[in-house]
Amino acid sequence: MENIMKFMVIAIFLFCADAWAYQHVGFLKSVSGNVQIKRGDSFVEAHPGVQLMNTDLLVTRGKGYAGVIFTDGTTLTIGPDTEFNIKNYTFEPDNETYDFSMYLKKGSAVYNSGKIGKLSPESVKLSTPRATVGIRGTRFILKVE
Repeated sequence: MENIMKFMVIAIFLFCADAWAYQHVGFLKSVSGNVQIKRGDSFVEAHPGVQLMNTDLLVTRGKGYAGVIFTDGTTLTIGPDTEFNIKNYTFEPDNETYDFSMYLKKGSAVYNSGKIGKLSPESVKLSTPRATVGIRGTRFILKVE
């Protein structure tokens, strides 16, 4: 009986950790052309209204574009031939807990700050293969080749 209880506790912990990794962080407002969302080991169909989760990888091919709105109101436009990873996103204003970590492997993105950028600008971090940027403004354009 004790082994069953241990197994149940471990299973619940693993389920909760997995649920955190895939928490809803925003949604696709617009999609044009070839856009894919890689979630874990599988792909999710990209269309307006689809919810985005922590750790999702957005990939545009050819002339594809995607418009994203995060739960704090931050907007992001992903340009053609782009790979953009939502590494970690936490927006809990009641607990004053904020984190917005992104990784732009290649391509382009237009960022327009929402509440996280205004309440806790030091919590917004954008990384590229060669640099990490701390966001202090409200809008910027970034291109990685």
